Amino acid sequence: MNETSGQASAELILLIAGIIAVVIIALSMYKDYLVEFSEEINNTEVDNLINKIDDIKNII
Repeated sequence: MNETSGQASAELILLIAGIIAVVIIALSMYKDYLVEFSEEINNTEVDNLINKIDDIKNII
């Protein structure tokens, strides 16, 4: 019985380690996506601000 419970514990540890590895990989990929997305937002905001300033200059 001790061997069976030891084997079950080892399998559980391996399963948890596998799940953690998948989560870390997914978070790493998601982090890259978020960094790229935030750069796009910042570039768009800067472009919009520049366009608004140019519009104001043209009106004046």
